[in-house]
Formats: sequence, structure tokens, C-alpha cells
Amino acid sequence: MTPPSTDRSTRAPVVSGAVALLLGAGFVAVSLAYNRGSLVPPLDDVYIHLQYARQFGDGEPLRYQPGAEITTGASSLLWMVLLGAAHAVGFDGRWLLAVAVAGGVVGVALAAACTSAAATRLGGRAAGWWAGLLTALCGPLLWGGASGMEVGLLAALVTGTLLSYLRERPRFRWTPVVAALMALTRPEGFLLAAAFTAAMAWTLLRSRPGTPPGELSWPRWQRGFPWGRAAARGLLVAAPVVVFAAQLLLFRVLTGTSQANGVLAKSWLHTGFLHQPLEIADHVQRNVAALLASLAGLSGQDVLAPLALVVAVLGVAALAARRERTLAVTLGGGLVLVVAAVATLTTAMWQDLRYLQPFLPLLLLLVVLGAGLVPHRAARGGLLAVVLLFTVAATPAWALRLGQQASAMREGPVSVAQWIAGNVPPGDAVAVNDVGAAAWFGGHRTVDLVGLTTNGMAAPSLNGPGTLYEALRALPPDERPQWFAVFDRWGGVPVADLGRAGLLGTEPVITFGLAGPARPISASAPQTCQIDRSCDRVSIWRADWSAADSAQAPDAPVPGRIVDHLNVGDTADEAAHGWTTDPPVLGVQPDSVLDRAVVAPGRLVADSGRHVVGSETFTLGGTVPGRPLTLTGRIGAGPALPGERTRVVAVDVDGRPAGEWTLPDAQPWAQASFTVPGELVTGDRVTVTTRPVAPLLAPYPDYRSYGWWASR
Repeated sequence: MTPPSTDRSTRAPVVSGAVALLLGAGFVAVSLAYNRGSLVPPLDDVYIHLQYARQFGDGEPLRYQPGAEITTGASSLLWMVLLGAAHAVGFDGRWLLAVAVAGGVVGVALAAACTSAAATRLGGRAAGWWAGLLTALCGPLLWGGASGMEVGLLAALVTGTLLSYLRERPRFRWTPVVAALMALTRPEGFLLAAAFTAAMAWTLLRSRPGTPPGELSWPRWQRGFPWGRAAARGLLVAAPVVVFAAQLLLFRVLTGTSQANGVLAKSWLHTGFLHQPLEIADHVQRNVAALLASLAGLSGQDVLAPLALVVAVLGVAALAARRERTLAVTLGGGLVLVVAAVATLTTAMWQDLRYLQPFLPLLLLLVVLGAGLVPHRAARGGLLAVVLLFTVAATPAWALRLGQQASAMREGPVSVAQWIAGNVPPGDAVAVNDVGAAAWFGGHRTVDLVGLTTNGMAAPSLNGPGTLYEALRALPPDERPQWFAVFDRWGGVPVADLGRAGLLGTEPVITFGLAGPARPISASAPQTCQIDRSCDRVSIWRADWSAADSAQAPDAPVPGRIVDHLNVGDTADEAAHGWTTDPPVLGVQPDSVLDRAVVAPGRLVADSGRHVVGSETFTLGGTVPGRPLTLTGRIGAGPALPGERTRVVAVDVDGRPAGEWTLPDAQPWAQASFTVPGELVTGDRVTVTTRPVAPLLAPYPDYRSYGWWASR
């Protein structure tokens, strides 16, 4: 037998891994050149993992900063643990970042080698060469590996699971272990791991009952106990599902929710006050179409060669034709699940399709197998040569993109963090919308306005500046941030609108403006906002909490005695009063607003509210049956056009009509009252609904609701 070191079947994996390793080093060199020798990642998220890893290595797992609450802002549990182990043995600062980058590059090299080896087993030696080289030259995969994120690790585990499955079936020992590690790396990894779990279980069930126990190499004590063997196999095969369920249970026990903060902050399933299934389906469908266009090479994002996805689908068919139906369903179904899961994210197309990058080796392998269906050898080689040509042509652009993004990171978040470290007094907390570099370099407690590393901020921030303001105001006074470092403008949470309540003070202490030029990007797959200049300015403010409690009392006296108050915009108070809205048109969300006004000489009021279109419903207590109730609202509404009734609402009390009410024309708001007749008050609580006078007929009521008082 030829020694493994000289076996020709091992050359393709070795060469592919070496090429990927060399190109990964080249990507890092380009990034260093853009940053004058400094190693800087292209994403702020990298610093989030580094910060969690540092805390893990210091013995405080899942705590973003010393003594902080447990949070789940790290999107990859396994990557954080591995980096934490590196910190524990002495790597810190730039060296821990170097470990992350080196680990990602090595991961991509392993992925290329595993892809080549798997393709060799499925399609022969030529397929191994093609699949390995296409993976090694894949620009977005190399970008992900050199970024310092978990892309390289997950890519290695994805391809390693496939290779282990092909080598071990039907005697699965290491495949479930590798798949379990994949499940712990990212939620999308779990979906593919679950597909392999089903494939392994199906393979075991289909194994011939007459197979001698010795052939399966089970321990001697199990050979006489078939049920024991079956249970042992089942437990081992189920490992990926078990460990992922254990992770969710751990999150649930430690934080009260099994959902990681990244999902709460980025999923369409959690965005907005109203969870409208048809609207969610619309957003997900658009993301699916955009993702497929990118994978098909039709978006201008140069992720894969044109029509590569079509050939990959043929690759699934080729597997089925070669009596690999189980594997065809596993890879095809698993990748479909991955794309569907990524499509549920509001950030699905961000960061150069980072969530899909680890799965590109599987697609490239399927491309090679699909090309194998071409009958003529020359035509088959020509097709793959075209794919290779487009791949090679795009690879340098991804290296340049990495360097440009790293340069923008250095100029933006890293510079801001360095200023915080040197100018913010010790002990002061800083509220930020990019929390990675700020915590890594800043040396101060951070409040994450997006909600990744601060629990309870994700939902308020996704509802608008008003609810975000109320969530900050609800913090104990000694935990409120004394500083804000936020984008002046941004396509995400409008954090700068906190200034509408005077919270950001009169003027910034310092503003950082990007000097680097805007870089050409694809509109279908946005890069970091610093590259397209949609967030080109970051300002640092001293917080002003002087108006924090100014909105609790009405602007003017109300009739009688106040018995209840609903603070619209405060999600906790809204839940306590059953506040909801029923817009007449799907897609309309009651986004929160934030305003301030001088309501009396010497009295400034800052208050949150909701933009209501159609109707709102809430319950107020403290009422007495048979006694009239005065309903007083802090309301803002714009002037109506001639003939419009956008300020006219019908008022229902406990489902019974109470009359019509013309809301005040005021900016930002005015105080107005409505009297509920005593015969409509039948208990110690009343449910009030404001609605259109003519249901479903435009124009609808359109106003801003800031708060309601009940008095009698």
C-alpha cells in the first residue's frame, strides 16, 4: 500500500489547505497595509467576542464586564470559549485578536482540505481538486476567516462533519461529536447538525439486522444486549440536538429566556410592537430572494460565480442519482433551513453575508458535483473553469474590502473607544450603539443601546427612541449612563433621537467624522455602515437626566382626583395597562416617539409616546361604578386637510360607544379631556378604545399618544 504521505488522493486536500492558508495570510497582510501595520478587525462584533472571551478567561463566563449581569451577546458560544481559553493561558490585547484572526484563517484552510477530501470520496480525484481549489480561493470565505469572527471555525466544523459522516457510516463515533461542536458554534450550525443527526439516525435504522456485533466494534459487554447497543447509538447520534438544547436551557436558567440577545435584537420575529405574521413573511421572503440572488451570482456582490446556485442544485440531483439520496436530502434540506433561518434576521444581508459564509464550501462542493452531470469531459472542465475564473477575479476585491473595512473601524469605533479611555472619568458609564470596541478599549462600564450585551434593551430599541428612553429612565439612578457615544445618523436604531428629550445635553463634547472615502458597494448586500458612509459621524455627549421624571404629572390640573396613569411608551406600563393598537392597514407599527415641551413657565416636560394610526386600547383602574370618569390625554396631532377627519376618533368604553372626540391640533402635544358618562362605568376598571368613526375607511385617525390619566 502506498504510504498516506505520498498517496495521490491526499494531495488535493493538502494543496487546497495550503493555498487557503497562504491566501488567508495575504488577506491579513492587505489589512495590515491599510492600517500601517496594526491588526484591526473589519467588524465591531469581533471585539464583542474578544471582550466576552477575556471575561471567560478571567473566570466570569457570560459577563460582558467585571461584575456585570449575565448576558448572551456573543453569537458563538464555542468561539467565545476557545478564545477565552487562549486568554486564560496568557494571550490578551492585540495578541488575543491575533489568535482570533489566525484561528479563522486556519479554520478556512481546514475547511478547504475537508471539502477536497469529501469531494474526492463523492466524485473522484478530479472533483477533489476542483472543490478544494474553489473553496481555497473563495473570497467571502477568506474574508470571514481573516475577520476574526467564528466563520473559519464553523466552516471547518461544517465540512468536517460531512467528511466524518462519509468516512464513518454506518459506524458513527466522531461525526456526532463534530456535529455537536457545530451546533454550539452558531444557531445556523445547529440546523445543519440536526439534518446530519436525522441522516445518522436514518442510516442506523436502515442498517441490516443481521450485521454481526463485532463488525460494529461495540464494547464486548454490549454485544449480548441489543437494546443497550441501540440506546448507546441513539444517545451518541442525538448529541448535537442534546447539547444545543442544553445551551438553550442554560440561557433560560441564567437570563430568563432561551433566546440569545442577538436573536432578540436582530430577528424579524421580535421586531416592532405588533408581530404581524404576514408582514414578517414579507420581510423573510424578500431576504430569501436577495440571499438566493447573491448565491446565484446575480446580485453584483460577487459571492459566487453567476448561476453557481443552479449548478449546486444539480449537484444535489447528482448525489441522488449516485444512490446518495440520504446525503442529498441532508445537504439540500440543511442548506435550505440555513437560508430560511438567516432570512428571518433584519441583518441577513449585512456584513458581506457573514452568516452564510461558513456554508459556502458545501455549495461549492455541490457545484462541482453538479458539473459532473455534464456528459462531455471538455464541457465539464470548461464549466468549472468559468466558475474558477469568476472566483479568482473576485478574490482580490474581498482582500481589499477587508482592509478598507478595518481602516474604517480604526477610524471610527476604535478611535472613539480610545477617546473614552482617556477622557471619561473613572467609574462613569457610557451608553453606546457599537459596544465592542467601546468596552474592549474604553475601560468603562457600557450600556448597550442595541441590547446585545445589556439585557432588556433589545425590544425597547426596536420600538423606537421613546421606548428606548423609557428603558434607560427605568434604570436605577446609579446605573444610568453619564455619557452617550452614538451615531449622529444611522440606518438602525435612531439613537440620536434621544436628544429630543434633552437627554444628550445641549451640544456634543466631541464629534468624530470619518475622513476615509466612501467605498463602492452592492446595494443588495450592504457592508458596514462606515464603508457606505451612512454612519459617518459619532458624537460623544454628557447625559442630562434633569427632565427624567418630568412627564409623570399632567401638564395642567385635571377635573377631580387622579386615580390612574398610563405612560405610553413605557413598555412595562403599557403591559400593566393592557395597551395595544389595531391599525387598519397591515405593516403599520406604533413606533415610539420622544419629544419635549415647555408646558408652563419654568416647567419643561420630556415624554415618550406612540404614533397611533387607527386606534388604541388600554385599561385604567380606580373607577367607581355609576360615577362619571374624566379621561385626560397628552396628545399630539397635526392639522387636518380640508374635509379630513384624522383628528376625530370614536371612543368606546368596555365595548360600548361613548361618543366622538376631536383631538387637539398641537405640536408636539396638548392636554385634552373627555368625559365618560357614569352609566358606562360598571366596575373598578374600564377599557377604553379610540377608533375610526368609519372602520376601514380612510382617512384614519393619525396622532401621537403620550399618556392618559383617569380622574373622578
